[in-house]
Amino acid sequence: MKHRRFLAPLIGAAAALAIGGPTGIAAGLGAWWLARRLLDSDPDRAEKRTAERLAPQWTWTLDLLAAALRAGAPFPQAAYAVAGAHDGELGARLSRFAQAVDLGATAAEAAPELGGLPGAQRLARQLDRSSTSGAAIAGGLEQLATSLRTERRNRTEERAGRAAVALIGPLCLCFLPAFVTAGIGPVVFGIVADTAAAGL
Repeated sequence: MKHRRFLAPLIGAAAALAIGGPTGIAAGLGAWWLARRLLDSDPDRAEKRTAERLAPQWTWTLDLLAAALRAGAPFPQAAYAVAGAHDGELGARLSRFAQAVDLGATAAEAAPELGGLPGAQRLARQLDRSSTSGAAIAGGLEQLATSLRTERRNRTEERAGRAAVALIGPLCLCFLPAFVTAGIGPVVFGIVADTAAAGL
């Protein structure tokens, strides 16, 4: 297992040598990156992917919870109702969280039932503060949903910017030789041929 970290560089080097030239270098870098991602043994990777996939629904779920609380429903009942509107992983997580709170656990103790959903710990802190101080929670949930949307939008913009920068290198490696060969090469060849003909 400890030798797995050497597999990605070896795969990248093999791809670069097999193809050769600037295109081989670009292909080797791509193969190395892909192999590293596939061989990564991070135990939380699946949960991170799931939480990322559920994040857009989760912000709307927080809005629905806030609306139910504003209508006067206690949190567990509001959470059960909102969980029932989701036919999947998100509804199951919210239902388990509500059940734990309903059975007497603090929101912080029940938070692991939400997994890696963004803002889960903040939600738990708000619920625990509300249960001890009597503060209204609906406004806090709406603010949390707005904050999560802003954070998600900022991450998306950052990723798009990084992707644009990362593409510059491979594009240059792939297209610069072709541009030189097809664009500049004939011009240089023509000049050399004209010069040679004039010398004769």
